[in-house]
Formats: sequence, C-alpha cells, structure tokens
Amino acid sequence: EVQRITKLVAEGKLSPEDAADLIEAFSSGEGAAAAAGAAATETAEEPMVEEAEERPKDPLKSIVDSFEKLLKEGKDSVNWDEVGKQAKQAAKQAAEKIKTGVEEISKGKVNIGFFGAQATREVTLPLTLAEGQTLRIDNPCGSVKVVGGFDVGSVKADAKFRGTFEDAKAKADAYTIIIEESDHQVMVKQPDVVGLCVDLEVQMPGTGWVEIRSESGDVEVIDTKAGARISTRSGDVKLRGLQGATEVSCESGDVVIQDSTAPSIGIENKSGDITIRRVQGNINARTAAGDVVVESCSGKVVSVESVSGNVHVDVEEPVSGSLNIRTVNGHANVSVPDGSDCRVSLSTLRGGVTCTLALEDEASTDQRITGRLGAGVGTLDVSAVTGSITLEMHDATVKA
Repeated sequence: EVQRITKLVAEGKLSPEDAADLIEAFSSGEGAAAAAGAAATETAEEPMVEEAEERPKDPLKSIVDSFEKLLKEGKDSVNWDEVGKQAKQAAKQAAEKIKTGVEEISKGKVNIGFFGAQATREVTLPLTLAEGQTLRIDNPCGSVKVVGGFDVGSVKADAKFRGTFEDAKAKADAYTIIIEESDHQVMVKQPDVVGLCVDLEVQMPGTGWVEIRSESGDVEVIDTKAGARISTRSGDVKLRGLQGATEVSCESGDVVIQDSTAPSIGIENKSGDITIRRVQGNINARTAAGDVVVESCSGKVVSVESVSGNVHVDVEEPVSGSLNIRTVNGHANVSVPDGSDCRVSLSTLRGGVTCTLALEDEASTDQRITGRLGAGVGTLDVSAVTGSITLEMHDATVKA
C-alpha cells in the first residue's frame, strides 16, 4: 500500500500531505487489527517497548513482528493499554518518516524505482589547472563531458544513489566530489560508494591534456586544444577540437573524432563503429565488430582494420606514404585525390575488385588489381577476405 501511495505522489496524482494521512490511517488500522487478533488468543504479558526499540528503523514492521512474538511465546496476560500505546506511537513514527519521503519524491530528490529508492544530489566545485598539469578524471559510472577554454574552471556533478530509502538519502547528503592536486596533475574522482552513478560536466580553465577513465558512460571532450587519453568499457566517445596525440580504448561503444590535429591518433574498439572526420595526422584505427569511416582526413600513415564491418576511407591529400586497409568480413571503399604517388594493391578472396583510376603497369583479375600511381613512392594496400573493394577518385567538392 505504501508503494502504491508513493507512486501516486510521484505521478502528481496525490499531495504529500494527503499521502501521509492515508499512510497513517493505514498503519493505525494494521495496528488495531493485530491487537484484536492478539487479544482473542489471550497471549503475552510483556509490553513491546524493548521490541520497538530494537527495530527503530522500521516501525511498521516492528508492530507486526511484536505481535507475532507475543503469539509464539504464549504468555498468560497482556498489558493491552501499553500495547495500544506502543502500536500508536510506532504508527506515528512510520507516518512521519513516510511523509518526509513522499515530500522528497514530490520535489524530485528521491525516486522509488523497481530496484528501490534513488536519491540525487548536485555539487559544483571550482577547478584550477596550472600550465603543464594534466586533468585526470576517474568516473566509474556515469557520463563525462569536458569543455576547454573557460576563464574560470568548475566541476559539476549530478550524482544518483540507489538503495533503500534511508540509505540512498544518507549517501546523497554526505556526497561530494574528490579533487586531488599534485605537481603534474589534477585528479577528479568519486568516493567509493555502492550504488553511485555520477554525470560529470567539467569547464576546463584554459586548455591542456586530458585523461579519462570510465567503466560505464559516454565521454565527450571538446576544444581542449591538446592531446587526450580515453579508456572506457561501455559508452560512446566523442572528441572534437583536440591538438595533440590522442589514444582511445573502448570495449563497447561508438567512437567519433573530428576537427582535430594530432601527430598520431590511435583507436582500439572491440565492439562499435569508428568515425574520423576532418582530422590531420597519422591514424591507426582498429575495431573487432563495427564499421570504420575516415572522411576528409590527411596523414602520412593511415591504417584501418575491421574484423567484421565495412570500411570507407576518403583522404584529401595525395597518397605518398602508407595507406593500409584490412577487413575480414566487409566491403572496403577508398577514394584518393589526384596526384597520389604510390604502389597499389587491391585484393579479396571472396568478392569483386573495382578500380576507376588509371594505373601504370596495371595487372588485374576478378579478385586482384595491382599497379601504381605516379612513381610509386608510397603504398596503397587494401585487402578483404569476404567483401568487395572499390578504389576511386576523391571528389574535392564533397564535404563531410
């Protein structure tokens, strides 16, 4: 009944005051019914003072447990005046606690869900970052968003706690963000609390290197103008406006990097798509299950591997270094600009090969084409096991 009442409050169909009155009436009725049943059996002599004190956290349950104890012990007499007083007092305590709870629900601070109660708390703390210091964030559960370029830095946490009603609320009241500083870094992390999930939003003072570790939750880094290292087990990763070496390790989730410049970009993804747009720098992207898209990019070395998924690579600068693409189960489509200078090798075991470029020294079969563009200084090597391969001219008028 209490769950039904609190649900009505959460849905806005019942006010907290009316809910408290209903709960109090329901509790008093339960106490009277239990007392009548005990009187009919003429059991127990001891009042319930000690039993009620033993279970102060759940007064409603203490009423039922106390009467059951009296019945089982089979005492000869009962002080029913004391029994009634204790029952009424316990019911009143329960009503007060539930009233407080439904008021929290009505204000959106505590929610009753399928797995118990959920309490929330927002905390914002200032963040300072000296030149040369790395911003490190360790957030096991919840999303992380870092935006650089602010005059004044801050960390905002939207924390959620699950558990019993009282436990979740107590954890929420005691929560705060942990910020630790050393000579080389500023660490932002969470307290070791069961049932905690925190969404972090960081306004980074100035720009700088960022390292983020997350077990579950999306990660977003924008306009930090430096490199980044991201490690997440479950969640999407979005990076934009970076200028430095970038490493991403993701077990499950899509990875998107765009509008960035880096000497090197390395992406390891076990399950999820990889998208790289308008990026300058060497690229090494690998995914076990997912598609890979590289658009409007340039780099001396571009290496893409996908075990199960299609690969689309479009480079803006002529190929004179190394462009290697591998896919086991998927199609590969590659477009390069005019003026490329490289040896070309396109091969598939089960599929077709198409090349719309004019190659020097071309040799072709249904499943393999070789030749060169220009003097053949660099290498362009595309291979597939099951899937077709297409090599064509980059269209400079098409924007990603």
